Amino acid sequence: MPSNKKPRKKSTIKPRSLPITIRHSEEAETALQLAPHAELLKFREGIGDEQGWHTLVARLNVGLVAAWQNNQPNEDIKKGLNAMLKVQERHGRTGKWGVSGNDLAEIGEALVQTDNLQLSLTRKQFALAIRYVFENAAR
Repeated sequence: MPSNKKPRKKSTIKPRSLPITIRHSEEAETALQLAPHAELLKFREGIGDEQGWHTLVARLNVGLVAAWQNNQPNEDIKKGLNAMLKVQERHGRTGKWGVSGNDLAEIGEALVQTDNLQLSLTRKQFALAIRYVFENAAR
């Protein structure tokens, strides 16, 4: 009989993944950035829709929160979000999803600033911004 009479604990296997402080692969970074730019192209071509509007607004909200949490400049992102509000108002009036030239430029600049911010922050910092946006989006 063993000297230790306590039953052995079952070992648990923890899934292996990258620590939150290590960056994603370059393909993952690019994929995260491409979806909003693709939606903006649809708006430019006149085939944007509500789902695309939500995609763009979510990306810009994440960029704004990330900039705010990390004391980065965010004026261009605010202009991009205001342009997205104009797009929504225009849709309410006309029933069509369209973007004016000035709004298109402001949204594009805001997306580029958000992309650059994503690359300059750690994965953990960007994950905190994403979590904050999606926890508070419905309020």
